[in-house]
Amino acid sequence: MELLNINTGKKPSDVPETRDSGKVGLTLMQAIAVGVNNTSPAYSLASILGPMVALVGYATPIVLILSFIPMALTSLAFLYLNRRDPDCGTTYSWVTRAIGVHSGYISGWVIAACGILLTGSLAETAFTYGLHLFGQASLSENHAVIISGAAVVIVVMVFLSITLSESSIKLQSTLSYLQVGILIIFGCVAVFTAWKHGLPGFSEQWVNPLHNGVQPLIAAMLLGVFAFWGWEASTNLAEECQNPTDGGKAGFLSTIILVGTYTLVAVSVVFYLGDTDFASIDASELILIKMSGSVLGPFSFLVLLAVATSALASTQLALVPGSRAVLSMARRGVLPEKLGLMHPRFKTPYVSLTVLALLAVGFYVVASAISKSAIIDTLSALGILVAFFYGATGFSCVIYYRRHVVRSLRGFLLVGIAPSIGSLVLFGMLFLAIQSLWDPSKSAIGAPLLGLSPPLTIAALVFVLGIVALSVSRTIFPAYFDKTRPEIASLLQDPFLLDTEKEVPTGGIVVDCNDPLDLVAEVIEKEALPDLDRRTPLYLAFGVEPAELIGDEYRAAVDALASDAEVLFTRVGRILKGMGFKSVYCFYDNSHAKESVQNVSARLQARSIWSTHRSAESVP
Repeated sequence: MELLNINTGKKPSDVPETRDSGKVGLTLMQAIAVGVNNTSPAYSLASILGPMVALVGYATPIVLILSFIPMALTSLAFLYLNRRDPDCGTTYSWVTRAIGVHSGYISGWVIAACGILLTGSLAETAFTYGLHLFGQASLSENHAVIISGAAVVIVVMVFLSITLSESSIKLQSTLSYLQVGILIIFGCVAVFTAWKHGLPGFSEQWVNPLHNGVQPLIAAMLLGVFAFWGWEASTNLAEECQNPTDGGKAGFLSTIILVGTYTLVAVSVVFYLGDTDFASIDASELILIKMSGSVLGPFSFLVLLAVATSALASTQLALVPGSRAVLSMARRGVLPEKLGLMHPRFKTPYVSLTVLALLAVGFYVVASAISKSAIIDTLSALGILVAFFYGATGFSCVIYYRRHVVRSLRGFLLVGIAPSIGSLVLFGMLFLAIQSLWDPSKSAIGAPLLGLSPPLTIAALVFVLGIVALSVSRTIFPAYFDKTRPEIASLLQDPFLLDTEKEVPTGGIVVDCNDPLDLVAEVIEKEALPDLDRRTPLYLAFGVEPAELIGDEYRAAVDALASDAEVLFTRVGRILKGMGFKSVYCFYDNSHAKESVQNVSARLQARSIWSTHRSAESVP
């Protein structure tokens, strides 16, 4: 018989092995550090604040918060999809499960491409700022030195990603705390300095992001989305966490930390520069670097340190999402099996990381050799790719959990409306980005590439090559494409925690709900004596294990039994609540009727059982 894990909907062989807490794997705090570092907050703020302030002025903090909203809404999709499918492939796995194998394949391809395109820029920034930090500014003007140094940085940091040793994990946590701490210090000192010299007067511009028009707002929001991109890396490490569901939690908490830090720094910049009405702001300048001398004085090097370490940490993590997507695709049989090999000692996908690192180095060296501006156009193309796979994740959440969307107000809001709005906004920004990038003369290179502006050419090539790879994979691995079908979450694959998964008080009473309602109600009426303490926990038990079925028939039978149990639980719960019982918990147990009662009783150390098949008695 093919068994189904009722909490994940996967066969036991597909469910990641739970790590031994305290011995192996990332803690929640370490996973959060990965999410924060992969977003590269110091690097992102240094890059976007100049052009964002030039676009929307006083409204910069509000626009950052507006940019955060679609990211926060889609982070809910990552959180709830990760709860039932903690697969390291994240978007690839979820889109495949909800929409289909072809959409999933392209999503995985895009995630891998994003890492390849971004890694070179991060490494270059880390190396360049490192030279400035150590007083070697003259070397930063040597293009050959920068290219060589950035390539070496990629190799070293990817090696650390492969080893993922204790020292590497501690390095990530340290770099995360360091850069966020420096940004908070910078923001607080800048606000205090501005307050001493007189804050700019409050006006309607502070809260009206449309003050300068719609186009500046959209352009600024695109910059904001870029600044928040990257937190999902912690979700990709779900199977490498001590608790697999911590990956989704870490991704969500990372966004909260980021929006707080970003808003503080943005407010400080507006306070500090607002009295000049931003007339002197050049959209291309790095405001944090320019302000650091007057804000931090002799400690201005801390800002350089924050940006350098931010980019360095992100270089180590930039390929993590893509390598895990490739790993997931390989172990499902849609890519060569060797790409899914794990290092025997470090338990990381060293083959996929190595392949993506080589591609990243190759792309960066070729692009940089062609033009110094090519990397800037590459970053512009990333906006389109990021909006695509984030938006696809949000829609996958709604489609996969569509049965749960209509079951409760919480489901409607958190796995229905919220991810839908986030995805619609991101896809809307995707199309607006295409429109804004259409003119080749406005690109960094300033000339068309293959008939389009360079950013659009790069984005289009990613999708075209993905379709070609999909066609080849379909030819080589036809079995995967033929047997994989979209799924829908069963009643037991609830996006929210079931009572089975919660910390429930022990020592209560098990109520056998494997019989018709009238018989269960009769037992309750008989056993719920007036002198029984109504604060006693009651555990409603129902077995959802069908007999002599396999495959799809088995899944359908489990779902049908769970549906029957849900109706019965609801009605029995009302009866018990009407009798004054305060704590009623529902347990769908992956066993037959009789065993379900015994399993729940043993797990929760129940003191007695109410059942039509036996008189109530104490449980030893």
